[in-house]
Amino acid sequence: MYDDVEADFWKELFVHLQHKNMVRSGAERLTLSQCPAAFDRFALAHPDIPATSEIKESSAVWEVPVTSSIHLRLFIQNQIKASLLQRQGSDFVKIADAKFPYNPFPEITEFLSRRDAYQVELHSRQETSLRDNRRARLAENFIRAALQKHLPACASPWRLESSTSEEKTFSLILGIAPNEKKIPLSEENFLSEILSIKF
Repeated sequence: MYDDVEADFWKELFVHLQHKNMVRSGAERLTLSQCPAAFDRFALAHPDIPATSEIKESSAVWEVPVTSSIHLRLFIQNQIKASLLQRQGSDFVKIADAKFPYNPFPEITEFLSRRDAYQVELHSRQETSLRDNRRARLAENFIRAALQKHLPACASPWRLESSTSEEKTFSLILGIAPNEKKIPLSEENFLSEILSIKF
């Protein structure tokens, strides 16, 4: 299943990977003719990482698992394009692309050497996200209960919309368009805002 927290986490690291490649001093390009040797060097240095490769006359593809659900793929032709893939069901779907001007193997090797630390950090972010989502759902239930108690059945129609931002705020929409009134609510202010509504 697609995981936004996981995707965002690896995409953020992927951007740093590309930036390091772009600014590395003394860096050299990786040409198509150099790919077989580069792929072999990586395989010899990292026998525990099951990279796959396919070399054709005009292009080469190299792919390595970062985790069981994230893969990194290189497509080398006249330039190097790297893609980050995430498992969705039985397939891997592209979640990010970047061009690497220089041989990316130094950055990839460093990146893969830190996988365990990255996994710990990702797990922490996922736990935080789950906790925040549970808290937001609980807050929404409290807000809905307060609205149902305070707003009489004959009052103006209302609906509650939750924010898509990380702040986990809500908007109370009173009335019907085009005469709607929007009241921002948060976990901290929802009760005082609801109690201040006059009809």
